[in-house]
Amino acid sequence: MAVATQSLSISADRTAHGFAKGHSVPVKAASVLFGFAFIWAGAGIWLVPGMGLEPSVLLTKMFLSVMMVTAGVGMTQIATEKPRSELHFDASHRQVHLVESLPRGRSHVVKSLNYEDIARVSVTDSELVMLNDQSKILVELPLDGAHARLDAIAQLRSQSLYAA
Repeated sequence: MAVATQSLSISADRTAHGFAKGHSVPVKAASVLFGFAFIWAGAGIWLVPGMGLEPSVLLTKMFLSVMMVTAGVGMTQIATEKPRSELHFDASHRQVHLVESLPRGRSHVVKSLNYEDIARVSVTDSELVMLNDQSKILVELPLDGAHARLDAIAQLRSQSLYAA
């Protein structure tokens, strides 16, 4: 499906409301290394000989292994790529498509909006919000500063969706 001739790319991960950028390569490498170490340690705790098969020892081992495996999985998730969101403007069909780019070059349309459904657009340095007639949020996307804000306003004005 050829979506649009013009697009507004907004590159920020959607993990938190602050829309923080991704981690650096050394942080990702360290998180993977320590994450797998925690996972192996959580599994390996059952190989350590214990004082016996007392319920308190088994409960302690179970608690520690669950906590270590959970921490390890959480640390390995730091290194995964987060999806990027983009707005694609289809002037011929008068639609805005919210497209999510996934790892390995894949992407899919999350939401499609007709221009007539958009009553108001609010753009700040940190986010772009499209509202309908009842002031319900249709699309909320992060922006990466003042330059992205100006680019977004220019794109929206070219499609007659933003009036200053």
